[in-house]
Parts: sequence; structure tokens; C-alpha cells
Amino acid sequence: MREYQDIMNVAVVNFRQVWGNKESNLARIKGFIRAAAKQGADLIVFPEMALNGYDDESETERDQKMQIREAETIPGPSTAAIAEMTKEYGVYAVFGMAEREKEGSDIVYNAAAVCGPEGVIGSYRKIHPALAEQCWCERGNEPFSFDTPWGPIGIGICYDTYNFHELMRYYAASGCRLYLNPTAIGPSDRHDWRDYYLGGLKQGVNASEIFIASSNLTGNNMVSEDEGGSLSNIMVTGPGFGGGSMILGPGLAEKIHIYCGDVDDKEEGVFLAAIDLSLASRRNFKVDPIKNCPDYRPDIYKKLNEMLLETPYWKQFS
Repeated sequence: MREYQDIMNVAVVNFRQVWGNKESNLARIKGFIRAAAKQGADLIVFPEMALNGYDDESETERDQKMQIREAETIPGPSTAAIAEMTKEYGVYAVFGMAEREKEGSDIVYNAAAVCGPEGVIGSYRKIHPALAEQCWCERGNEPFSFDTPWGPIGIGICYDTYNFHELMRYYAASGCRLYLNPTAIGPSDRHDWRDYYLGGLKQGVNASEIFIASSNLTGNNMVSEDEGGSLSNIMVTGPGFGGGSMILGPGLAEKIHIYCGDVDDKEEGVFLAAIDLSLASRRNFKVDPIKNCPDYRPDIYKKLNEMLLETPYWKQFS
């Protein structure tokens, strides 16, 4: 069995995106990669849809929506530009973007692109798009983890993380000690977003004994007023995003420890922590000496889901 390193420098970014201005966002992603790498980061995580901007144009036909027009394949021009930097600095970088399935296709995903020291690695396509995202993106159908000197690292995006813990549990049971959560979340009329956000992250650590690096958009939604997308000509729309990028995981004195970042910190910037992945013991998935088998029971969960799929309600969707 391959031996993995335990001590890793991980950075998450409170990132202010300019909606629909891919050129500006890409330049600033590159700037933050350079800054974090110089601080010693091995991995830098950016938010959901950092490259393009998150919000949907509700009155616009799908084929004219910004995310559809700006979507790129992976590999593609933007991932090639980021891969140049990750190769130069010997780091991994993960950032949210609209991914086109293939050239000429109108199938687009809410994705997290992954680049590393060897170049473009691949992407995770969000399995559970939320609310208005579904007006422009398709559902992803596969988990995605990538191998590193610190072991496999899994990815979920926002709604995947807070409402569907099955994905994180799958990664943990597969041997991942670190889970990445690119997200776009902020003030809401429906609930206190801080409780939803931090509560979901803490429950993930509690249930799966895994480290989580969560990177959120921050500040007001900035929209270019002109076709060229000049940064000197932008306006503010919507309630904006909450920031609160953080790294949390199992601790020595605490069941759940926040290693860097704060849920109330909205300032743009890099938050970096050195974490000891050996603390991600993942006891649930190891052999329990009393029963001589793991406490986690995928055979039972498989049976439960197969039973669900045979009920009239779920049959209509299969």
C-alpha cells in the first residue's frame, strides 16, 4: 500500500467575482494562486463558479445565459492558463467554472476544475444543482477524487455538501482524508445562512471524521456594465455572498476544530493552515475489534436505496 504524507498546507480563498467577466476573474484567480503558493500552500481552493460568476439571469433564454455562452471544455483555455501556474509553483488548484461537455455541445455543468503540478487533472460536475442553477446546468453523475502525495482528495460543491452527506461519506469510506467544498452562499430570506453553512460543515466532520476545505464567494455581486467587462465600469446587484471560507476537521482537544477562517469574515483574501491528516482517523470505516468488521454498512444502505427505488414515488424517476 502506498504511504502518504500527513502534513499539508491548504489554502482557501474568500473570492470576489465579477459576474460575466471571465478575463478579470481568471487574472485574479492566478494572482491568488501565486500569493498562496508563496505562503507555502500545497493546495489552493476557490469558490463555486469563481471563473464566471454564480447568479442566474431569470429572464434570459437558456442558450443566451452567460454561463452557457462562457462555458469551456476541461481541458480548455482557462484550465490551461491555471495549469501553467500549478506546474510552475508545484501546487494543486481547484476552482469553480461552467464546463461544456465537449466542443459544440450545449450540455453544460456547474463544475470544479482541478489542476496540479503535472497539469490539468480533470473536473467534478455538481451532482445536485440547486434552485436556479438548474436553468442552465445539467446534473453531474459521478464522484471525483484525485490522487496526491497526501492521498486521494474528494470534491463536492455547495448543496452537495450541506444536504447530501452521502457524497462525503463515500469519499471518506474510499480513503479520502480531505474533502473540498467550493461554494456560493450568503444572505437568504429563508434561513440563517451561517447556521446552514457552518452546521453542514461541522456535521460532515462529525459524521465522516474528515477534513473539509471550504471556499466561498464574498462581497456584493459585481456586474460589468459594458460589453468589454471593464473593471472601471461595474455595478453592484443582489444581496451578495457571505465569505466565511475556512478549513475545519478533527482536532486533538476538540471533536471539530476550525483551523483557519471564520464564518463572519467577509474580507477578500487567503486563509491558510497546516493540517495533520493523520487526525482523520475515519473510525466508522475501520474494522471494529468487537465485531471484526466496520461500523459503516454499505450493504444495508444499498438495500435501503434499492427498496426506495421500488416504491411508486421513486419508480417514476427511474
